[in-house]
Amino acid sequence: MIVRSYTGRTVAEALAKVKIDLGDAALIIETRAVKTPGLFGTKAGYEVVAARDDAATSAARRASATVIARSAEVVLARDHDQRRERQEVERDQASGLRERQAVAERERLDRELGLIRAQLTRLATGSRAPVARLGAWAESLAAAELPEDLLAELDGALAAAGDRLDPGLTRDFLARWLARGLPVAPLAWDDVRCLMVVGPTGVGKTTTIAKLAGDLVLNRKRTVAIATIDTYRVGATDQLRAYADLLDVPLEIAPTPAQLGTIIQGFADYDHVLVDTAGRSPADTARVHELKGFCRAVPTTGAGRVAVMLAVAATCGRAEFAAVVERFSILPLEHVAVTKLDECAAPGRLYGCLRRHQLAPAWFTTGQEVPSDIAVATADVLVDRLFATAAVAV
Repeated sequence: MIVRSYTGRTVAEALAKVKIDLGDAALIIETRAVKTPGLFGTKAGYEVVAARDDAATSAARRASATVIARSAEVVLARDHDQRRERQEVERDQASGLRERQAVAERERLDRELGLIRAQLTRLATGSRAPVARLGAWAESLAAAELPEDLLAELDGALAAAGDRLDPGLTRDFLARWLARGLPVAPLAWDDVRCLMVVGPTGVGKTTTIAKLAGDLVLNRKRTVAIATIDTYRVGATDQLRAYADLLDVPLEIAPTPAQLGTIIQGFADYDHVLVDTAGRSPADTARVHELKGFCRAVPTTGAGRVAVMLAVAATCGRAEFAAVVERFSILPLEHVAVTKLDECAAPGRLYGCLRRHQLAPAWFTTGQEVPSDIAVATADVLVDRLFATAAVAV
């Protein structure tokens, strides 16, 4: 209970103060006349002693607190349900994605095993891949170094089409079949802020970095910064700095993984950061693992992550191509750039390597001009080159 006294020149004035302070629920305990000292003697007035039982107020407060608590419980329960629903959806999506990936992987393995079995059978029996339906195309496509198992695949596709296929459309049919079988994965710059380019020595990583930077700055009007960890190759930094000066973009050198992380953080205001790396021989396991250390120094998942792109030359032989893919697969590779496509004399071999290793290129480069000699990868570009080579013998 609250007990207070109030004074006023009149009882009404004192009661008004009670009402203002304690409200209508106040209980008047006593009212008496009082005299207070003043400048010219004493002044007459009134004092009112009033009280308020806080039981009602406490009850109201308790009721309010109960309502608030219940509301909070409702909100928390709703948030919990929504969070659980989101988690279930994410689990379902992740489970569905894993299932689709598992199915795709099983299909790929089954297809490869089928091709291997067929090839082993042919080797064991001394027979060649069936190419009767291909006719003259078999020899010309083989001259472009299209693998024998893919020749057999094309022959089977023609056999399945049968008489429904106009002989004059054979070339287009084969081209569409091959294009459909080659995955490509164009790089979406809105999803990639930082890109690190890795690959073997002499593949053209620095020139590819310059072409990508030129495309971003000149064509897409993005702000770009460049970092390099290539402190091994003589003149590598000078070459990259010349490109950076030409495009008026900053360039920083990162000799250590920690410095690379600091540099990327320092470029936070730029739309994109491109990271050049020193070439690594596929046979140099220690150097490739060193690149893994740089990848660990920067996030490769979540916001601000660094995506890793493998650059591989179109002129690689089958064994060299396989070695590059095997060695660099220890890195978190997401994208592929096929360089020197203009120098590729055997597009069938390149097509077969991409198919065999399930690589989906994002870019094709076709020369030294910066930034013009680079294009978004499409299956049609490579297939057209394949048939342009094969058509010579037809």
